[in-house]
Amino acid sequence: MSCKHHCMGPLGWVDTCPPRPERDRFKTLTFENCAPFAGSSNTQANIIFDVESNDIPVVLAGTIENFSDDGINVIFERTSGNVTRTILAHSSLSFIYDDITRVSVFGFGQEYSGSFKFQATYTIPLNN
Repeated sequence: MSCKHHCMGPLGWVDTCPPRPERDRFKTLTFENCAPFAGSSNTQANIIFDVESNDIPVVLAGTIENFSDDGINVIFERTSGNVTRTILAHSSLSFIYDDITRVSVFGFGQEYSGSFKFQATYTIPLNN
């Protein structure tokens, strides 16, 4: 095609089509829940959230409330390392972490109770 004919076409028109975009091969899913938890003085870590396959990258946002008269520790297990946070008596903790594999709580040697409200977002590959 000559330059003269090329310039006579509609604005943005070219003689070849651009490649079509590929279909999205992933799907993002979201799950949310609210659940109570409790433990006794001799309870080890109480697992309140667990990703069954650690290769699924999960972003977890939520709030943990401590209804107890004593503090509790929360362990956020991530692929890059653990993060431990303390929640004082009758307080709460809001958080957002990526690459979560497990969340556990345990008390300071006394009975404890609380609630865990969360939203988990993860992306999985689609099968063709």
